[in-house]
Amino acid sequence: MRLNLAARAAICLILSQAAPTAAAAQRVACPPAAGRAIAEGWRLYRADSLAAAEARFAEGDARCPRSLDARTGLGFTALRGGRLARADSLFRVVVAADSTNADGWEGLAFAAWRRGDPGTAESAARRAVALDPKREGMTALLDRIDADWRRIVPTPPARPDTLVLVSRTQGTRFEVRGPAGWTPFRLRGVNLGVALPGRFPSEFPADSGTYARWLDRIGAMGANAVRLYTILPPPFYRAFRAYNLAHRERPLWLVHGVWTELPPKDDFDDREWKEAFRAEMRRVVDLLHGATRLPLRPGHAHGLYDADVSRWVLGYVIGREWEPFAVKAFDARSPGPRPYRGRFLEADAAPAMDAWMAEQCDYLLGYEFDRWHALRPVAYTNWPTLDPLTHPTESGVAEELARRGEARRPPAQARLEYENDAIGLDANLVRPTAQNPAGWFASYHAYPYYPDFMNLDPGYARAESPEGRSNYFGYLQDLARHHAGMPVIIAEYGVPSSRGIAHLQPQGWHHGGHDERAMAAIDARLSREIEAAGLAGGIVFAWLDEWFKHNWLVIDFELPPERTRLWHNTMDAEQNYGIVALVAGDSAARPVLGGDATRWQRLAAAGTGPAAGASPGTLRLGSDASFLYAAVEFPGLAGRDFPWDSLDVVLALDTYRPEAGQRTLPGGAPTGDLGFEFAARFRGPDDAELLVTPDYNRHAPAPPAATGDDRGLFYRRPVGTRPRADARWDSLFALTNRARFGRDGTFFRAQGVNRGRLRYGTEAQSTLADWWWDRAHGLLELRLAWDLLNVTDPSSHTILHEDSAPAGAVGGFGTTTTDGIRVGVAVTARRDGHVVAALPAAPGGRWRAADFRPWLWPGWDTPVYHERYKPVYDSLRTLWNERR
Repeated sequence: MRLNLAARAAICLILSQAAPTAAAAQRVACPPAAGRAIAEGWRLYRADSLAAAEARFAEGDARCPRSLDARTGLGFTALRGGRLARADSLFRVVVAADSTNADGWEGLAFAAWRRGDPGTAESAARRAVALDPKREGMTALLDRIDADWRRIVPTPPARPDTLVLVSRTQGTRFEVRGPAGWTPFRLRGVNLGVALPGRFPSEFPADSGTYARWLDRIGAMGANAVRLYTILPPPFYRAFRAYNLAHRERPLWLVHGVWTELPPKDDFDDREWKEAFRAEMRRVVDLLHGATRLPLRPGHAHGLYDADVSRWVLGYVIGREWEPFAVKAFDARSPGPRPYRGRFLEADAAPAMDAWMAEQCDYLLGYEFDRWHALRPVAYTNWPTLDPLTHPTESGVAEELARRGEARRPPAQARLEYENDAIGLDANLVRPTAQNPAGWFASYHAYPYYPDFMNLDPGYARAESPEGRSNYFGYLQDLARHHAGMPVIIAEYGVPSSRGIAHLQPQGWHHGGHDERAMAAIDARLSREIEAAGLAGGIVFAWLDEWFKHNWLVIDFELPPERTRLWHNTMDAEQNYGIVALVAGDSAARPVLGGDATRWQRLAAAGTGPAAGASPGTLRLGSDASFLYAAVEFPGLAGRDFPWDSLDVVLALDTYRPEAGQRTLPGGAPTGDLGFEFAARFRGPDDAELLVTPDYNRHAPAPPAATGDDRGLFYRRPVGTRPRADARWDSLFALTNRARFGRDGTFFRAQGVNRGRLRYGTEAQSTLADWWWDRAHGLLELRLAWDLLNVTDPSSHTILHEDSAPAGAVGGFGTTTTDGIRVGVAVTARRDGHVVAALPAAPGGRWRAADFRPWLWPGWDTPVYHERYKPVYDSLRTLWNERR
């Protein structure tokens, strides 16, 4: 359970003041001495003399063992002293002996809240208030648990006599019921994740206004559906109902999920886990009909669900992307196909996991039918790694090892990535029964860049959509052919507008690396290709940029992981899919490449020098939750182009320990007694790069024998900085697509990207621009993503550094805290690399560490950010409104 600071402070205040309102009243006949001891105990308790109070309560308990007041007093002193287990035990004794004891229920509520048991806290607080409505501490606690706790769950309507059917599948499409009867429905939706910057994914917005604003914008974009992965708070459903009542002619439909994690030991028949999954199904169904109250559970939405939105629920997509290893393990437990005969779904012969998925979908349908006499289409989440197709280029672990042995290429890793064609789930094996007029469909999360078979299979490489060559379209056609006669939706698709690239794709539709204009064009084309392939529709991912997300290429370096939500990693593809950009910084003050120069000139001065000719005059530094900003003023060049034909500029950055790092600049010029971890070298608009000292290059490959783990192909261990003066600098090259063998023995080389190449331009030209020369002001503007500098959490000044790798090199990467960044600016001659000018001054061409002041940016626990709609909003609005 996570509360904001204000809520925590309020609860602490309540607890500090907590005391029974009627504790002095004796409920059993006790000796006078016992009564006096208990009364004195309460006086001392209210005076904050807890030890003395506890002694008097103990005396009263010894003299009168049946006194609930003495036990209550002992419980409250234990609670105030932080002995929560003892307090909980004492209060349970009190309420078990007297279920009308409001003091005991109050104490139990506070003890449960502090023990992290919100369900017990809520039920106990409700009992206390029912017995004594004037208990302010309890009403305040309930206000924080559930703002709607005073509202009564509406009486559900009687179960209809006739089946309620608002949507169904017909052939390869959906249909929805309207005033004129059944009409075809092509799904054009948006996946709605709602975690805002600084929030955990389970910390949902609590106000209807936020959801209403988003729904208005989604509807105006031309979307006809939104998809939820999990239960949101009641304000969402109220806003959704209000939107649709105001837009009866063009409502938004809802595709609702039922979320769960993997089962213990990959056993999907684990009784407790499966019942929890089914309990979540029941919650989803009941809340959609607007007649349930969900108690507070850590990590889950809760409250009174009184908005009936069932008439606009298109269907369900349950579960999550299952890992192939889990499906493989479960199928191995029950080898051989087996039939499934349910009320609404059936299968003649299906592997264990296929039959299990049919059973869970059937359970959901059965519950809604029995409780609400309604049905609607249902599917389970699938993805290409578990598709039922066969891919010739996607070998499994055993096949890969055999091919490597034949080719005398030893394994590059001890563990290969998940087997992406080893096993599948096939919706074709399941069909609706005669009792199910709602139907059945297939749902896939499918992106254009992964798995590798989508990039490598020869058939996909030859595929062409109406708009040209497209591996993705070839894959979509395969899905459509396999599921002929059944609706297929792509429930997630899109590309992110991240600076970082995590996987490469033949048409350039990579996992990241797109500026926002390119993202808009690609997402619109993917949307058109989904329709051209004959599928029933798609749901673009996603509405918001989600700062808490992780991607495989950077996840090991976002540390501590629980603080990732506090900063925006533009190198992390997963954080940048949003139609709505959640941009770090204040929109009125954030430095913008090629924008208002005064924003750069207002950054803090980190060094000054002579202002003649090509000499740097002032270095300025700034920061936000995404970038380190640097501005170098060249007053002598104001109004002129920089002379790139003869001069280079190097920004050298020392991020940890001035005695460590590289002491020779790129090009060979010595730096003196200060070592640097990074160097940004500018040789003109077409040639700029961030370099790293070799020891601190986390993506430098190291053999598995040296590291002892499966990441040897990708990461150096240990990753730290040490003194050196050999002029060696590494590029920030990282592998994105590993080398692999196909099933027929074809070898596919590894691919990667140089993450350190710096793109020239203004932000108006490209949202991925890194630097700009402001000719009018003689100003070199640069912004560097924190991740490029091995900053693992800028909010807490945490950086990557380990003096030695963990035992076996399996553990997490080591980090430390920086005392600040030292930045030097050197202007070097193109012909021989010698230093022409420097800031700070470099007598004899050498810097002195004593002349550098570390610059430490402000940390934060609450990020500053602002919203902005990306161009993809307009590209999809144009497409979807044209095709209504």
